[in-house]
Amino acid sequence: MTTQKWDVLAIGGGPGATPGAQLLAQHGKRVAIIEKGNGLGGTCLFEGCIPSKIYLESAGRMRAIREDASFGVQGASYDYADLARIRVRKEEILAKRVAGASQACDALGITVIKGVAELLDPHHVKIHIAGGDPIIAETETLIVSPGSVSRPLDLPGADGPGLWSSQEALDLTDVPQTLCIVGGGYIGMELATLYHSLGSTVHILEAAPRVLLTEDPLIAARLVDTWQKTGVGISIETGVTLSAIEDAPGSEGHKVVRYRTAAGASAALDADRVLIAVGRAPNTGSLHWEKIGITLGSRQEVPVNEFYQTAVPNIYAPGDVNGQVMLAHAATRQSQIAAQHILGLNTFPRQLTVPHVVFSSPEISAVGADSRALAAHPRWKMTQWPYVQDARALIVGDLQGYAQLIWDQNTHEVHGLQVIGAEAGELIEEVTYVITHHGTLESLVESIHPHPTLNEVVSELAALAWEEAQKAAKSAEQA
Repeated sequence: MTTQKWDVLAIGGGPGATPGAQLLAQHGKRVAIIEKGNGLGGTCLFEGCIPSKIYLESAGRMRAIREDASFGVQGASYDYADLARIRVRKEEILAKRVAGASQACDALGITVIKGVAELLDPHHVKIHIAGGDPIIAETETLIVSPGSVSRPLDLPGADGPGLWSSQEALDLTDVPQTLCIVGGGYIGMELATLYHSLGSTVHILEAAPRVLLTEDPLIAARLVDTWQKTGVGISIETGVTLSAIEDAPGSEGHKVVRYRTAAGASAALDADRVLIAVGRAPNTGSLHWEKIGITLGSRQEVPVNEFYQTAVPNIYAPGDVNGQVMLAHAATRQSQIAAQHILGLNTFPRQLTVPHVVFSSPEISAVGADSRALAAHPRWKMTQWPYVQDARALIVGDLQGYAQLIWDQNTHEVHGLQVIGAEAGELIEEVTYVITHHGTLESLVESIHPHPTLNEVVSELAALAWEEAQKAAKSAEQA
């Protein structure tokens, strides 16, 4: 068994490890990345963000064709959804992303090792290589970022054959006539959007009192209301208690989900497919953390400090594995901060301002505080602005969307933005920048936004909030 030495060893080739590894290599460190999969990219590239959005893009184009008549385009139609071609397109895009990451690492002199890591101690890792002898890697610094896995559902029948996780759903091998999604989080809502657009009748079962618990209640309610008003063929039941998932008698692959409704009545739902989408969990199960002196948290996450450094000083755990913000772009930034700290370039703690997007239809985006923070902050206020007052929104045909801004009435500092509507994910970055740099309403109002664009939703929203602030100040003076 050979031993190889590195300055830095990264476990996992996703966004939690690779960006930091590249930064360290740029500063002259000898770096290796251990990745057990077929290439660099992690869960986001192979199982999550990218495949789902590729499919949702195809689904969105199908929806657009069905809506073309309202734009004066008569007779537009399509024959069918070519699942095989959609899958091929996905593989083509993934291959380009993998090749790009590999080329970037090659150019920086980073060694990528395909194998499975086994932690031995804080400075040694055994790498199991398929069809070859194991390697012992010795390193000064470890970046351990194995990502996340689909959270299991503790329920009779929930681990039986024929059930889908998000990974199986994104294989896109068939479109079931009826699909039951257990879980109303962002993954469930995105996959509901996808499969309904492809022709499935979708039923969502959620244990919580409402769907999208991570989102502002007003925004989540608007999505549900939009689906109900437009009759999109997606039904939602909340407050349910699942009891079992069973095979339907006499029907291969068909399932019956048994549960109690919020009112306590027994119910059963028949579906061609059942998708378990109850969230994701840190992928900590297969590594022997006790060997390196790390005790996992209550959610099996790796505890870290503000630099994503663990209790063992030479070991860092950026990304989903620390359970803080389980998003690829957050993992990328955490990876960079960890690398900067390793290099001694970043010694000041900081709080990340992380935006996120739910790629449902309509789309949702959010950053910072939402309406739930108002009770704890009496000086804060929420201002709303409807899409219907924006010229570009009228042009693209979105009359239902709206945005809401959270701001401080005394300082005018901006604390949050939530958007539901067309291109919501594109509108969030401006306010993310403003919040990151502790900007104010004036930061948004004084910036000129091109016309007609949806970005004017943000500028008009900020202008309305600023007017409200001026009126409040005058009223205070007169009082």
